[in-house]
Amino acid sequence: MSATPRRRVILVATVVTGVILVGLVALLAGRSTAPATKVDGPLVGKPAPAVRGTALDGSTVDVASLRGRPVVLNFVASWCGPCRTEAPHLEAFAYDQSKLAHGAAVVGVAFNDATSAMRRYAAAQGVTYPILTDPEGTIASAWGVASPPTTFVISPSGKVTAELVGAVSVQDLSEAVAPFADPASADG
Repeated sequence: MSATPRRRVILVATVVTGVILVGLVALLAGRSTAPATKVDGPLVGKPAPAVRGTALDGSTVDVASLRGRPVVLNFVASWCGPCRTEAPHLEAFAYDQSKLAHGAAVVGVAFNDATSAMRRYAAAQGVTYPILTDPEGTIASAWGVASPPTTFVISPSGKVTAELVGAVSVQDLSEAVAPFADPASADG
């Protein structure tokens, strides 16, 4: 084979490989960004499974220590397009709730993701709430999470009150924690 046909074969192979890679990236990053759907999952109405682990900053977080206020537990991954869509909403919600005497706490759990990738994701998204590592998938398994983003709301008494699948908004989260609103902050 002469040099010219060989170059054509290499060029065609390179273009085909590039098209396939672009397609895969678009497929993974462009997963549905439809709003979150409230589902009646098997944990809703039951006591929340234990969640204790190491956050990205190295601290230990135990969701049971947050009893007395609502908790938003969000399963997230750096490679998840809808997670990037919901990140500013979760951060805005967490900030708003931090101003309330008994506002909701937000805790993330890394889903099938490397700690280093999650650290980069959290920094890029401006995440200030803790994100727990889950290297063995133990937390995700206990909660029955199949894919991110999946978000649970835990009542101040420790029961799961909502499961939201898909990218959540501030409105979704505000509605989910409304039954636990701090009476002192109801007017402001």
